[in-house]
Amino acid sequence: MKTTSEKIENCQVALNIEMESAETEKYLVIALEHLVKKVTLPGFRKGKAPSSLVEQHVGKEAIFQEALEHLLPEAYEEAVKSESIAAIAEPKITLVTRVPIVFKAIVPTKPEVTPGNYKDIRLEIDKKEITESDISKMIEQLQLQFGTLVPVDRGIQFGDVINADIEGKRNTESIISRKDALYEVNQDSKYPVPGFAGKLIGLTRDNEISFELSFPADYEIKEIAEQQYFFSVKVKEVKEKNLPEINDDFAKNAGSENVDDLKEKIKAGLQSRADESLKKDFEHKLITALIDQSAIDFPPILVEKEIDHIINEEARNFADGIKGLENYLSNAKKTVEQHHEDLRPAASERVKAYLVTVKIAELENITVADDELSESVENMAKSEPDRAENIRALFATPQPRESLRDMMIINKTMDYLTKLVTGQEKE
Repeated sequence: MKTTSEKIENCQVALNIEMESAETEKYLVIALEHLVKKVTLPGFRKGKAPSSLVEQHVGKEAIFQEALEHLLPEAYEEAVKSESIAAIAEPKITLVTRVPIVFKAIVPTKPEVTPGNYKDIRLEIDKKEITESDISKMIEQLQLQFGTLVPVDRGIQFGDVINADIEGKRNTESIISRKDALYEVNQDSKYPVPGFAGKLIGLTRDNEISFELSFPADYEIKEIAEQQYFFSVKVKEVKEKNLPEINDDFAKNAGSENVDDLKEKIKAGLQSRADESLKKDFEHKLITALIDQSAIDFPPILVEKEIDHIINEEARNFADGIKGLENYLSNAKKTVEQHHEDLRPAASERVKAYLVTVKIAELENITVADDELSESVENMAKSEPDRAENIRALFATPQPRESLRDMMIINKTMDYLTKLVTGQEKE
């Protein structure tokens, strides 16, 4: 076997492998032996037919393809060792010629990351003060949650809930078709299309209406932006919300001792969510700054894997998994392949963020000891008593345990960087 290699762009190595005729012949013999064991010929038990008859039956091409299945991975592994290439993922292999067998492998290797002057970055975390207005809006939502629906004999108003048959289509393409649908008539509602709720105002029970509406030019699903749809609505019942009075009994139903206690809990919850949101915004700015001033080179396979990871994350939002996602994309007139490409920029940024953070962790010697890891697993187990043993068993296995360690290192590094760029590290 003859091998040559050369470094190419994006942290990859082009590995060229040419097989000797004797080596090729050896794999062809092995391939025929495998096929003999799998093929059943009339008059012979499975695996007992003479090799000459099996060869005539399956043909030379089948034997060649069977030989390749064993030859390519084994020859590749041997070539990688002989050329001292440290591969980080599966290669992309292309057969160049059949006689002699020559193939080319594009091998992804370790990324190369040079962080910029990250210690010179200066950022601030924004702050938000929770106001009485914020608290009042949350109490109003609780009122709606605990309120009851009462049938009324009047025209529809904003805030009502109606029972209706709703149809929406463009030519033969249906966007909504629901019988006895409960629809909340909110002025700011974007469902099923912005402006839909306003068309219903004033209608009474047993009224029917038809109208056309277009999706706005900046609608999030680009395929239906600016498209006009025909809607028909038959109102079957109109209900208004009967809201409870805000008093101590109301507060107790909401899990508090009194109204003041309820307001304090709401304020604390809103502050916590606001702080978390502002922290995420800050971390995004920080990561963007790190990426912008760093030199980051990596093989494209990392982006492909991240796209697959994002798609799997999205699929978990559907009861039937990836099939549900495919149906959703189909309704949006988009293929999985198109969605795959749409995710490429975000996946690339994720990869860069991970690589630069890991590199800084390495430079700053940020690690997670085994006892820290075990403590984290135990905290997760205690937080979910019903799944505690399953959690412990999962993180007792090498791959999940090391994935958790990586995540904890990332978190510790972000904490360090946050203190660094906000000036807290010096303090």
